[in-house]
Amino acid sequence: MKIRTLILSLVVLSVLALGPAVPPASTDGGSGTFQFLAGSGFLCGFGPGTCPDISSADNGDTIEITGSGTVSTRPKSAGGGGTFTWKDSSGNVLASGSWTAQSLVSFVPYLVLPDNIAGGEALIKVHLSGGFDADAILTVTCAIGAPPGHTEGSALNIQDVINFNKHVSGITLYIKQ
Repeated sequence: MKIRTLILSLVVLSVLALGPAVPPASTDGGSGTFQFLAGSGFLCGFGPGTCPDISSADNGDTIEITGSGTVSTRPKSAGGGGTFTWKDSSGNVLASGSWTAQSLVSFVPYLVLPDNIAGGEALIKVHLSGGFDADAILTVTCAIGAPPGHTEGSALNIQDVINFNKHVSGITLYIKQ
């Protein structure tokens, strides 16, 4: 949690230092294609607690998510994949495998900085496979410029099974292409 706060603080300080040179995301700023990293890639170099993204469910189970891909608003699409590990409240692995993006449900950009680093939230329909086959909705949230109540990380709602909707740790990022 401290690492995430430090990283977000550095981003906010950078934005404040740039002042008016940093425009808020416009309608046009949110259109196009965005690469996303969820608890993976160079984000892992920011220290402990950054990778993987971890979310919990009401019963105490957790899910670890890593991955990357793209979301596009015109045409509306998503691609990419990664891994997941579902653990019970005692830490025992219940399921693990891979996820593959199927389609984009929605994407809301929050802020696009001049260097194309962006905050936003995507809901992506994914398919889980590898010992546990199911469809799910993956939510990838980068809190740069986020409205109140939106937190950094990934969440996974395995439809009609379990909803890992409480962010525990990890960071995500969008890069406008």
